[in-house]
Amino acid sequence: MKKKENAKLKKSKRKRSLLSHSVILAAVRGEEPAIGQVLTYYEGYITRLASKELYDRHGILYLYVDYELKTELQNKLIAGILKFRAV
Repeated sequence: MKKKENAKLKKSKRKRSLLSHSVILAAVRGEEPAIGQVLTYYEGYITRLASKELYDRHGILYLYVDYELKTELQNKLIAGILKFRAV
């Protein structure tokens, strides 16, 4: 059953459209709407990176999003976009 679920997950990732070249170039130029689109595109990935697993005293697992880390990752992405030199 897990193989089928993984195959569905991989297919759904393939269907996701990429950011357009014009949006990337606009983000590199520092246009705020384009940077917002890039942040929206990577929102799920950044949230997953900022998530932590916590266990309570009964051993129950909780997922926690560290919003400070999430903000730091978003800021690093913006800084990397603005440093990028498009040819």
